[in-house]
This record gives sequence, structure tokens and C-alpha cells, in this order.
Amino acid sequence: MIDFFKAGGFNMWVLAGLGIALWWNAIRFARNADAQRLSVIRALTWALAFSMLAGFFSALGVTAVGAIRLRAEYPLEESLLVGFAESTANITLGSGIGFITWILVSVGLRRMPGDRT
Repeated sequence: MIDFFKAGGFNMWVLAGLGIALWWNAIRFARNADAQRLSVIRALTWALAFSMLAGFFSALGVTAVGAIRLRAEYPLEESLLVGFAESTANITLGSGIGFITWILVSVGLRRMPGDRT
């Protein structure tokens, strides 16, 4: 897991922080659903998505620059593939956080009082 966080770079900590906030709100929503908490979860989900994409694209940029600098020592294809694989760590973590969050939200929505027909 430590290597996974290293591969994704600094943005992994941002994603983890957003994940803690999302899970906290999602658990509270699952226990006692209300519309205000759902709006917070939606906003945090957008922040998670943008952070995930920013981390992915910035890591791709670093990969491209690094591959050019290291082309004398390593094959270009190998550098690009390793860098791309490391870049996907942001998407993997962000998607996992989002998946768990919205499973919890679906539990809250099912339990939410309202018109059931």
C-alpha cells in the first residue's frame, strides 16, 4: 500500500483526505438520511473526481518529461509504460473511494423517509 501511494504521488494524500470526509458523511447519511447531507456528499464527490483527474494528468506529464530525460538509460517504451501504470494509482484510489461512498449513499436512500409507492 505504501508503494501504491508513492506511485500516485502527493495527490494520493488529497484523495485520502477527501475519502475520509466522504466516508464519514456517507456513513452518517446511511444511518440518518437527509437531503442536506446528500448535497455535501455530491459536492465532495465532484471534488474527488477533479482531484483524481488532476493527479492522473499531472503524473502523465511528469512521465512524459521523465521518459525524455531518461531515454539514454532506459528504453522509451518501458519508461512510458511504467509511468502510465503509476499514474493510474490516482484513478484507482479515487474510483474505489467513490464506489464505497455511493454504496453507502444507496443504503441511505433506501432508508430515507418519503413517498413509497
